Formats: sequence, C-alpha cells, structure tokens
Amino acid sequence: MPAAPAEPPGRIRRVLIGVAKLLMGLVMFSLALLAGWVISQGLFSLTGRPAEPFVYLIAAILGLALFACTSALLAHFVFDETRRDLGINIREALERIAQGDFSVRIEPHGRHPLGEVVASVNQMAAELGTVEQQRQDFIEAVSHEIQSPVTSIGGFAALLRDPDLDEATRRHYLDVIQAESTRLSKLGDNLLRLTTLDDTSLDVSSVRVDQQWRSVLLFLEPQWAAKTLDVVLEAAPVTVQADAELLRQVWLNLLQNAIKFTPVGGHIWVRVAREGDMCRCQVADTGVGIQPADVPRLFERFFRADKARSTGGNGLGLALAKRIVDLHHGTIQVDSQPAEIRAEAQPGAPDKPVTIFTVDIPLTSD
Repeated sequence: MPAAPAEPPGRIRRVLIGVAKLLMGLVMFSLALLAGWVISQGLFSLTGRPAEPFVYLIAAILGLALFACTSALLAHFVFDETRRDLGINIREALERIAQGDFSVRIEPHGRHPLGEVVASVNQMAAELGTVEQQRQDFIEAVSHEIQSPVTSIGGFAALLRDPDLDEATRRHYLDVIQAESTRLSKLGDNLLRLTTLDDTSLDVSSVRVDQQWRSVLLFLEPQWAAKTLDVVLEAAPVTVQADAELLRQVWLNLLQNAIKFTPVGGHIWVRVAREGDMCRCQVADTGVGIQPADVPRLFERFFRADKARSTGGNGLGLALAKRIVDLHHGTIQVDSQPAEIRAEAQPGAPDKPVTIFTVDIPLTSD
C-alpha cells in the first residue's frame, strides 16, 4: 500500500496549538473553580454557612467570575503583544517594499483583526515583484534588440574604411547598414506605439474592413508577387466603429507575417465576414507553422518563435497587433502547428492552411 501523505507542517502546528490552548483552558477553569471554592469557604466562615445547595452555587459563581476575569486579562495582554509584534512586522515589511525588496512576506496570525492587512501587504509585494520582473525582462529585451543593429552598423562602418574594398562589397556593406538602420527605426517606432497606446488615443470612425483589406493587399502586392504567392481574398462588406489607421496596422502585420513565412509558390487566404455582432477577419497561410509550445507566447513583447520564424523583425509586431485589438475590445487568436506535422496529418494536401490568425472586432464601439 502506498504511504499516506505527510501532513503539512503548518497544519500539524495549528492542531498542536489548538490542543494546547484547550488543555490550558481546562486547567485554568479547574483552578478558577478551586479558587472560588476556597474564597467561598472563607466568606462563609465570616457570614455563616448557608444551605448546602447555595454553598456549591456561590462557589461555582465565584469560580466562573474568576475564570472570566483571568481569561479577559490574559487575552488583553496576549492580544496587545501580538498586535504590537504584528504591527512591527507590517511596518518593517512596508519599509523593505519601499526600498525595492518585493520578496518580503508577513506570517499570518490566524484570525487576527489585522489579518486582512497582512494579506493585502503580501499580495501587494507579490504583484510588485511580478511587475519588477517584467520591467527587468523588458529592459533586457530592449537592450538586446538595440545592441544588435548598433553593433552591425558599427562593424560594417569600420569595414568601409578599408580603401581596398571593391565597389560590390562596399555596396553590400552599405545595404546592411541601411537595413539595420531601418530595423532600429522600426523598433523605436513600435516601442513608442506600445507605450503610448491607450483608450484615449483611439480616433474612432466608421471603417469598411473589406475595403481596408483590398487596400492592404494592393499595398503589399510587390512582396507577395515577388514570391509568386497565390493570395485569395474573400471579403463581405462589413463596417465597424474603430480607429482606421490602427486597424490597418493590424492587417498589415498579419499579412506581412504570412508573406514572410510562406515559401515561394505558397498560398495565403484572407477572409472577412460578419459573425453575429462581430467582424471576423482570418489570415491563413501554407507557411512553416508554429511550434505548439510557442503559440501561447506568440503575442508577448520581443518573443520570437523558432528559428524558422525569427528571421528579421523585432518580436513587437504581434504584440502591437494584440494591443490594438484589445483596445477595440476584440480578440486575436492563432491556430497553427509545424508544417511537417500538418503534412503528416493531411498527406497529399500541400495547399491546406498551416497557420490561421483570427481577429474578432465588435461591430460597434463601447
């Protein structure tokens, strides 16, 4: 038979403390009754002994009164001491939090009146610790993303000093510097957008989503035509109340991703339709797909999936798209798996979607 799970130390401690309190209460009650009997006998020696039933009744009343007074005094002193200690703990914890130490936690004291304060302080410390960790991760990611293009620009600029460089190599170095400068500029622009977007920044108007998609497809035609991609648009007339420029940014990002990760001669489908009180836009492609472990983190800032999908970019496009969709009270989801897995599940169907992004936007703004 499997061994019974060990009781948590905290639970055992609470049980032992409860038993000890019960035994102490019984001892105090017995001593109080005994003291009441002694006192009553002393009083009877002075006033005369009453009838036998009253002897026991008076002794019991005196004992109960002594027990109540003793318990009240003991509870008062113990409570004051506990409250004083807990107050010191709370004050020390708040001072440590103010100094940036978010690992501090206060030990709860059962059903103490300050228990809610203790729980709130512990919760505040935990949430501030999470925010601080996210801030550190964000700073590290930004530093890394900035350092990479700056290093490339500096390195290739130094190579250009070589007077023996041929013209073709010089142009190649200049192209790299220009590309890295563009990448750095796009990083700054996306960071600015992410940090400044809020509900008050929306310029809401009536937007024909189907017309937006036609415009986006024409705008990116040089990119998908260069890879001879088969792009199909199925768009019903749908009007939403949204920020036209921000919504266009979402469509551009999704289509650029589909173009980037779909091999030459692949397929891309765009569907725009009305689903109840939502406008649903879907972008599907026959690209390389996404690993299942990467899907939940796909919309995180600076997150880039496996190497097949991490060429170029800075990991902010989808985070920005999600932020814009969230501001419009919509949802964005992705259904994807690596192309080789989809091929095994659907052999002989190379034109079936591997990745599908679905965006739902309310038809009317809140």
